[in-house]
Amino acid sequence: MKYWVVRGALCGAAAALLAMTGASHAEDSLRVAKGASRAYSFMMLDVGLGAGIFKKHNLNIEASSIDGAARLHQAMVADSIDIALGAGTDIAFIAKGSPEKGVGVMANEALNMALVVGANSPIHDMAGLKAKKIGVTSAGSLTDWFARQINFREGWKGDDASNIVALGSADGTTSALIAGNIDALVGSVEGGYALEQQGRAKVLFAFGDFVKPFITHAIYATNNLQAKNPAALKRFLAAWYETIAYAASHKTETVNTVQPILKMPVEWVAKVYDREKPMFPPATSPVLVMKLITPAGELLAKVEAAPPRITSTRSTL
Repeated sequence: MKYWVVRGALCGAAAALLAMTGASHAEDSLRVAKGASRAYSFMMLDVGLGAGIFKKHNLNIEASSIDGAARLHQAMVADSIDIALGAGTDIAFIAKGSPEKGVGVMANEALNMALVVGANSPIHDMAGLKAKKIGVTSAGSLTDWFARQINFREGWKGDDASNIVALGSADGTTSALIAGNIDALVGSVEGGYALEQQGRAKVLFAFGDFVKPFITHAIYATNNLQAKNPAALKRFLAAWYETIAYAASHKTETVNTVQPILKMPVEWVAKVYDREKPMFPPATSPVLVMKLITPAGELLAKVEAAPPRITSTRSTL
């Protein structure tokens, strides 16, 4: 069965911050996995850890990285992690029965997703991607969804459509592009900048330029965590949005934290910071909603963000 992701923005009241008094809670351990090891958006977790924000909320975060949406949510199914930092499009896994819910929005614009081509590629615009091979991490992933938007936007079908090739990871798509086995890849802006800085590729365009509004990244929590320790989850969300506020006002500290992970020159990391900063919603942002529906209009899953309130744990899901 085909599913459609419907995105939208609802003008509404801002959500109130969760009232937390850290001293009243014993420290809880949470296993949190980032959906990509070298994506700047997920490195906000590292920023919060480095600044001691999660510790302030009496949380011991066992952080890890799991590249690829399918593997990330398999870990949720296996109950080997409690919280996943993933893509908004990962709500499809909820529709397929994954025991989890979307509990918050990480990014509400696609400012971090780009189409990258080789440094000497003859492709100069979107029209040049007709019938070309585009590498993505995995089927059903965020990169896959954006690649399919190119065919949809250009109206390409059959032999005219771009051939979307799932290569398992960001490293796989990068290697294939450099080797000339694909014509382009969908990946992170920072990944494209890194290749550009090395003279091996260039960013052709960013998807945030025409895909709006869009819940690019979301926070997911297992049903088990929500049932057994909702207080810890609420504290995690409060710490997350406090981290976003901290990063917005502490550029130098944020850049210095993520630079060793991105392994890029500081000036390029600062460029990534400036590019992606607007996509992180603060706790006072308007409500955003992403729904997964069948062609018949049946609601299968929803990520609704009024940070940092948990809103998508309703029984209707």
